[in-house]
Amino acid sequence: MNPSVGETNQSEVRTIEAGQEVIREPRTVCGYSFLEYIYIFFFFAIAGWIWECSLYLIRDHVLVNRGTKYGPWIPIYGYGGILVILLLYRFRHSKLRVFFYGIIISTAFEYLTSVVLEYGLHVVYWDYSEDFLNFRGRISLMTSLAFGGFSLLGTYLFAPAAVAIAHKLKPKPRRIVAIVLCSLYALDILACAIFGFNPASGL
Repeated sequence: MNPSVGETNQSEVRTIEAGQEVIREPRTVCGYSFLEYIYIFFFFAIAGWIWECSLYLIRDHVLVNRGTKYGPWIPIYGYGGILVILLLYRFRHSKLRVFFYGIIISTAFEYLTSVVLEYGLHVVYWDYSEDFLNFRGRISLMTSLAFGGFSLLGTYLFAPAAVAIAHKLKPKPRRIVAIVLCSLYALDILACAIFGFNPASGL
């Protein structure tokens, strides 16, 4: 007998959508499985890379790899996005709370990341010294408000979109793609350890 909606076995969850049975990954932490978090991380990290590279291309007419890594991803967006999802999952019923708490969490995360990059890796990837209401060039009012908006988009749009993309693949290819992405990311980290971190130079 097939398990009913909400019942699980060791590796999958079965739900009914549009009259058809759909097999999904087991949801374990804050609504998403470990495999889904992998897709969410890379979705956010790659989207962040595209966003920042596009801003520099429009502003300075130069294509710059804005990430600390060599690949087309900016990890702070991936880790920050997952952090927001994990910490704000309980408040997902309130968009206002997600927005304001997202500002606090993301701003604190950006500030700490800036300190670690500067004093740990001796690099500076952003400087808001000329922006209105900035603090030591590490954070600013406008970027914090933008992070609040991104928290809303990440919670209600981007994370679900990443999961939807993942579930367009069958279970085995889905795992293979995740393994390939993680392997490429690990190789990128190894390259950074050997050759140094990407200096955010032009492409």
